[in-house]
Amino acid sequence: MAMTTVLVQVDSDFASESAIESAFLAARKDGGHVVGAYVSQPSNQVTAEAMMFSRTEIGMPGQDVVAALQFAERRGGPEALEARHVFERIAQRRNAAIVESPPNPGSLTACFTILEDHGPDTLALQGRIFDLVVVKQPKNDRNHELRKLLRSVLFNAGRPILVAPEVAPLSLGRRVLIAWNKSALSARAAAISRNFFEDVEEVAILTVDSKGGPGPTAWDLADYIAWHGLRAQVIEAEVGNDRLGDVILREAERFDADLLVMGAYSQSTFRQSLTGGVTNYVLSRAAIPVLMSH
Repeated sequence: MAMTTVLVQVDSDFASESAIESAFLAARKDGGHVVGAYVSQPSNQVTAEAMMFSRTEIGMPGQDVVAALQFAERRGGPEALEARHVFERIAQRRNAAIVESPPNPGSLTACFTILEDHGPDTLALQGRIFDLVVVKQPKNDRNHELRKLLRSVLFNAGRPILVAPEVAPLSLGRRVLIAWNKSALSARAAAISRNFFEDVEEVAILTVDSKGGPGPTAWDLADYIAWHGLRAQVIEAEVGNDRLGDVILREAERFDADLLVMGAYSQSTFRQSLTGGVTNYVLSRAAIPVLMSH
């Protein structure tokens, strides 16, 4: 079954556009629903500068400036207003109808919401009632805020997470590369990735230093995928003197993947480090969306 409901982190910055585009690519075109969520900050206030915006500049046809500013004052400030504009502009381009309640199946829909800030787990808690949560790539993350958010969603939402690259992808799930290390985490991620196989053209399984450790091999995983009606090739690679993260990213580029599927840290290891390890290395540098699960 393909993804049907998707929650995406929305801000007013450039990186949010890629996350929103990725969310719409992940949603089913014949029955998907994308919710753009802005987390309000208690300190947000409507400024004098915001008062100077015209209706055209705000980009909200049919809503006058006074009503728009009342919305901003009540629900998160001018940044929330801009985030809503960015989300609804992309939704319109994707031909998604803006709805507030579940419609009849058969169409792509969307809505924008503002979540009251209840700390670092705000998005993760909301994500528990969605099929997928999409967040921005933790790149140029000087204060580690994006890594904290990603970690929270990964371990507290109970849902798979899609990390969107800095530049919006043109496709998602047509060429899928699964990084396989025999772990339970990579097995769960591989199983969830089947939701993206609706329009898949080719699947590859990457195994690095494949002789090490017990557990099913990449060829066993290829058989599993074959039982679900798809053939997958196996790519063997060696780390040598390279970083494991560089090997994964290089093979994803060689395969021309538009989706990388991989497991994440165990919870204890991930909580101990915000900047080190293979997972963070790949997430900070990947040029394509990365699907993970815990």
